[in-house]
Amino acid sequence: MTKETIGCRYKEKVRILPSMCDSKSRLSIPAAFDLFQNMATLHADHFDIGPEGMNRRNYFWIISKTAMHFYRMPVMMDDVTAKTWIQPADRAKCERDFALFSGDDPLLVCRSIWAVMSHDTGRLVPMAGLYPDYLEFNEPAPEIEFSKIKKDFDGAEKIGEYTIRSIDMDLGGHMNNVNYIRAMLGCFSTEEIEGMDIHDIEVQYISQSYEGETLTFMSRRSECGAYEIGAIKKDGKAAFLAKIS
Repeated sequence: MTKETIGCRYKEKVRILPSMCDSKSRLSIPAAFDLFQNMATLHADHFDIGPEGMNRRNYFWIISKTAMHFYRMPVMMDDVTAKTWIQPADRAKCERDFALFSGDDPLLVCRSIWAVMSHDTGRLVPMAGLYPDYLEFNEPAPEIEFSKIKKDFDGAEKIGEYTIRSIDMDLGGHMNNVNYIRAMLGCFSTEEIEGMDIHDIEVQYISQSYEGETLTFMSRRSECGAYEIGAIKKDGKAAFLAKIS
C-alpha cells in the first residue's frame, strides 16, 4: 500500500477487502465513511493534529455533516486510490473533502465539515493555529451542496429503534458517527436498500448520544422523493439527520 502527502492533499492505494463489503460484494456505505475517517486521521497526524497531537492538547475532532455522491461502488478485491484534502479553516470549523478513484475514473466524492472540541470544557475550540502556516490550499471542493433537513419528524413513519451499546462508542465518549449510519441502514432490509438505488447520502450530527440511550428512527419523503431520516432521542429532539436518494 503506497501513501503520499503533498501539502493539503493525502492519498493512498486501497484494496477493497471482504470486511469492507456489503451483501453484494461491493464497498458498503458505512465502510466508505470509515475509510475516509481513517484517511482524515492519517493526514491530520502528518500535521500533529491526529490522535496523539490532539490528545496532548486535550482536544478531539468531531464531524458536523457529510455529503457523499456515488458514481459506482468498487467491489471486493478491487484496487482503488483514495484521496483526501482540506480547505482553509474559518474561526470555528473546517472542510475536508474526499474522493475514490479506479484509475482516472471517479467512484465517489465527499464533502465534510469538521470542528474541534475540548475534553475539558465540552465546547468547540477555535481553529486558529491548528493548520501549519506553510500549507497551500489549492484544490477545490466537490460540487456537492449541503441540504437543510428539518429536525421536526412529527407525523413521520417510525422505521426502527436502536439502543446504543459499548461497541458504538468512540474516543469522545459518545456514539461514533459512522455507527449512526449503520443503525439507520439496519432499519431497512437488503431488498429495500437495493430498491433505493442510492447515489447520494447526506448526514448531519445534531447532538451527542451515549451508551444505553435508545434512538427512534423516523422517515419521511421529501418533495424531490428523497428519504429524510431522523434519529430521535427520548426527549423528542433529533440527534442525527440524513437524506438518502
